[in-house]
Amino acid sequence: MVDRKVAVLRADASSSIGVGHVMRSLSLGEALLDEGFGVELISCELAPDLQLLTTKYGINVVELPCAPRSYQDAQFVLQRNAAMVVVDGYEFSREFFAVLEESDMPFAVIDDNAETNAQSPNAIINQNPHASAEMYSQMQGNPELLLGLQFAMVRKEVRDVAAQHLQTRVGEVFVAMGGADFLGLTAQIVEALAETGLHVRVAVGHTNKRRTEVQQLADRYSNVILIEQHEYVSSLASAHVAVLAAGSSLWEACAVGTPSIGLVVADNQQAAAHAAAKLGFTRIIDCRVLFNVDAVLREVEACILGGTAAMRASAASVGIADGASNAAIRLGAIA
Repeated sequence: MVDRKVAVLRADASSSIGVGHVMRSLSLGEALLDEGFGVELISCELAPDLQLLTTKYGINVVELPCAPRSYQDAQFVLQRNAAMVVVDGYEFSREFFAVLEESDMPFAVIDDNAETNAQSPNAIINQNPHASAEMYSQMQGNPELLLGLQFAMVRKEVRDVAAQHLQTRVGEVFVAMGGADFLGLTAQIVEALAETGLHVRVAVGHTNKRRTEVQQLADRYSNVILIEQHEYVSSLASAHVAVLAAGSSLWEACAVGTPSIGLVVADNQQAAAHAAAKLGFTRIIDCRVLFNVDAVLREVEACILGGTAAMRASAASVGIADGASNAAIRLGAIA
C-alpha cells in the first residue's frame, strides 16, 4: 500500500561535490512539509551538522546502505514505498534512473544544465534563469517543466529574514565560498579584503576543510568576523555586498536584496551565473582557469564606492520569494 503522504529526497553532499544538492533539496522538503507530505532525505554519509540541520527542518534522515547513485541505490529508494521521489545530483547513473523509470513511482529531477541521465521523469525542476524548454526537448513522456527563478528553492529562513528588511551595514562585505570551497579561495579573499580595512564577515561551509585557516585570519584581523552557520542568513542580508560562489547562494542574496559578486568556480555554474548577471543583481568573475584576488577587490570597490542602488532594485524586481512552494505545489499534483 503506497503512502501518498511521503516524499523521498535523494541527494548527497561531500567535500568533492559540495552541499548545494542537499541544501536545495531541503528547501524543497520544507515546502513539501507545508503541503502535507512527510519527507525523508536519503543520503550517503551525510555530515553530522547537515544531519542536525535536516532533522531541525522536520525531515527524516535515512542513511544509504549501498553504493551511491547505483542500481542498488535506486532499488533502496523504491523500497521506501513513497508517493514521490525527487533526485538531485549530476552523478546519478543511467542505471539508477532506469530502475525508477521501470517502476510506477512518480519521480522528479532537479537539474541545472540538462545534465541529468534521466530520460522520462515525471517532472524537471531547473531553478536557473537560463532554463528553457528547449533544453529538455529530448525527454520522453512530456515531463512537467518547472523552469526559472519562479521555482528557485530558497530556504524559508531566507524568506523570513528578507521580510524583516534588516539595516545594511555600510561598507561591510560578506564572504561565503559555498559548502566545500573547492578552490580554497576563502582565506585569500578574506585576507585581501581585511588589508583594505573593510569590515568582513565570513562563513565557512559544512564540508570546507580550511576552517582553521580562516579562524586564524579572524584572530589576526580585528575587522574580520568568522560567523556560525545560524548567523549566515542575517549576515548575508545586512551586508553592503556579498562575495559568493556562484551557485544557489546568488538566489539567496537576491531574495534578501544584497548585491553580490558571484565567483564561477565550476563549469556547471557558468550559464546560470551569466544569466543572473544580465538580470542586474550580481557581477560575475570567472575563476575556473585563473583566480585573481585583485579582480575581486576591484568589484567590491566598484560596488561600495559606486553605489548599489541599481543592483538592489534589480534584486527587488526579480522577486524571488515562493519558488520552493511553487515547485512543491506542482509536484504534489504528480504524486
